[in-house]
Amino acid sequence: MSDMSQRLREPLVIAILVVAVAGWLAFLAMWINTSGESDRLRAEINQLTAEQTEANRLLEEREASQGTLEELTAARDAAQQESETATAALADINTALETRQQELDGINEALSTRQQEATALTAQVDEAQDRTEELASRQASLQSEIDSSGRQLQDVGGRLEEARRQEETATANLAQLIEEAANTTASLAEAQSQLQSARGELTTAQQQLADTTAQTEEAGAQVAALEAQVTELEDRRTTLESDVAGYEQQLSTLQPQVAELTSTLAQRSSELEAVEAEIGAGMPSAPAGTQFAVSAEGQANGLSLTLNDDGSFEMRDRINRAVTGAYELSGGNLVLSDAVGRLGDATFPMTCPVDEDDGGLTIGAAEACPLSGLRFERVEADPAQ
Repeated sequence: MSDMSQRLREPLVIAILVVAVAGWLAFLAMWINTSGESDRLRAEINQLTAEQTEANRLLEEREASQGTLEELTAARDAAQQESETATAALADINTALETRQQELDGINEALSTRQQEATALTAQVDEAQDRTEELASRQASLQSEIDSSGRQLQDVGGRLEEARRQEETATANLAQLIEEAANTTASLAEAQSQLQSARGELTTAQQQLADTTAQTEEAGAQVAALEAQVTELEDRRTTLESDVAGYEQQLSTLQPQVAELTSTLAQRSSELEAVEAEIGAGMPSAPAGTQFAVSAEGQANGLSLTLNDDGSFEMRDRINRAVTGAYELSGGNLVLSDAVGRLGDATFPMTCPVDEDDGGLTIGAAEACPLSGLRFERVEADPAQ
């Protein structure tokens, strides 16, 4: 015990204790500086420093007064207790510091999350702005296309009217040429008949000339007259043949023009229908029905027949001439009546035997049915109409 008291009185031991306490205080100060409660911790450090100073002062006073071993032991125990108290306080401070550090980490994580959300929202705002600009550009482009379609519609309408006028003129000229060619053909047939008759008369006259040599002059005159008639008739036939050839040449010249005008009219009609379908989607639709068309080669190629559900029909040829009216399909017969319009030499009411299958209609033979023998193929309806 005396040795322990002696060691406690040695300056080296006191210095080591002071350095140890100072190290703990420095370590505590470093932890305090990293927290958000630095002011409170500094106050506690100052208090502990004051207590250490007070303890040192008491120790120095005890050493100076050469106190008894019991007093030094009590002072040592008190200093040790104060050191334990300071260590416990330091542990509490460390615990509080760790708690604050965890709270700070949580706040930093929440801040990072909010920053990421803000970055994502900024990107969405930029994307929405780009989308708005793109939609504005598309709106301007669509408006320009609508204006252009309006101008094209006006242009197509004018060209369609002009093509229709040209078609009417060409159709009239063609009808006149066909009528003239028919008249000329009839005249040629009559001339050929007359020529054949004259030849028969010439043969008879020649036979009579051979049999009746006594009537040579009269027979010669008759032969000369008949030969003159034959020559005249042959000249007339040559003239008529030339006229017919001219008419046929004019007809062959006009037919491609009519076909071209028909094709142009059909193309313009398709263009007009397409444009009208785009800008007139709100127009009332035509009655629902089934459409058939003749696809076989021949004069009837392109002839279409539409049988509507309301009992009406429409028949249209390839040059757009149309007839409308009422129809009745029953008992294997198709009856077309109440016709309005004209289509060739067709007359109404018209009754035709018909054989219906999945592919279309086959018209049977009938004396009063100009459609006899035709095959009408079913045409699938256009969904856009």
